[in-house]
Amino acid sequence: MAVPHSIYRETGTVAINTVTCKNCGQCARICPTEVLRMEEGRLKVCADSSFGCIACGHCMMVCPEGSVSVTGRGLAPGDLIPLPGKEQCAKAEELEALMLSRRSVRRFSGRDIEPEALERILRMAASAPMGIPPWDVGCVVVSGRTEVRQLADAVVEGYGSLLKYMKPWLLALLRPFIGRKNYEFFGQFVIPLAKGYLQAQGEGKDALFYDAAAVLLFHHSPVAEAADAMIACTYAMLAAEAMGIGNTMIGAAAPIIQRNQGLCRRLKIPPGNKPAIALVLGYPAAVFRKAIRRRFTAVTKV
Repeated sequence: MAVPHSIYRETGTVAINTVTCKNCGQCARICPTEVLRMEEGRLKVCADSSFGCIACGHCMMVCPEGSVSVTGRGLAPGDLIPLPGKEQCAKAEELEALMLSRRSVRRFSGRDIEPEALERILRMAASAPMGIPPWDVGCVVVSGRTEVRQLADAVVEGYGSLLKYMKPWLLALLRPFIGRKNYEFFGQFVIPLAKGYLQAQGEGKDALFYDAAAVLLFHHSPVAEAADAMIACTYAMLAAEAMGIGNTMIGAAAPIIQRNQGLCRRLKIPPGNKPAIALVLGYPAAVFRKAIRRRFTAVTKV
C-alpha cells in the first residue's frame, strides 16, 4: 500500500548495488517503513512492508558507499546533493537572532523583488521538512505590484459578495446552527474586516496585500492538510527574512480564493487543491531598531 499522493499511486523502488554494498546496516536502521532490513548479516529489500518505500531518500543519504538508489514518487538518485558543512549551518544563536529580528512588515519600499530572490526563497522552503514525504504542497507566485493589486481587488470583490449575504438578521437566524463562537467570529471579525477592505479599495488603497511587490500563495492537495502549506509558508517567511526581504502572512485571502473556481483556474491552482495561506513580500520601508521577546500563553511541564 502506497502512502496517498495526489500524483503518484505507486510506492518508491529501492535498488542495492550488491557489489559495493558493505552490509553495514545503516540504511536499514534509518528506514522508516522497514523496506530495508538486515537478515543474517545481509541487507534485504523486503516487499512485505505495510506502506512500501515512501521515497524519503534517507537510505541514500546515509549510505557511505553510495550503494542505495531510490526512484519513483518524484525522487531520483540525481536529486542527491552534497550536504552543507557544519560551518555553513546556522547555530542556535544565529537562528534565534533571525527569529527575533523578523517582524511582520506591511509597509514596503518601491523596490521590486528580483526573480532570482523569489526562486531562492522557494528553493529554500521546498528543501525544508513539511511532513511525510512526498509533500503535496504547491505555490503560486504573483510578482509585480500591478499583478498583486489585481489579485487583491479580486479577493476584496469576493468579500463584497460575501457581505451581501452576511446580513445581521441572517446571522442571528443562523446562530443556533453555527454556534456562539462562529456567530461572534463572523459578526465581530469577518464582517468588519470585509467592510474595511472595501472602504480601502474605494479609496484606492490595498489593505489586503499592502501594495507588496510579490505574493506567494501556498495551496495543498486533497491528500495533504492546510498545516502542510502553512509550514511551507513559514519556511518561506524565514528564508525571506534571511535575505533582507520584509514579509507577513495573510490568512484572509485564501478562504475567498477557495470559493472562486474561476480565480483558481486563473492562478493555475490544480483542481481539488485548496489555497491555505499567502505570504506578501517586499523590501521594508522602515528600519526596526528593537526586537520584542514574545512568550507562549502557557508552557506546562508534565
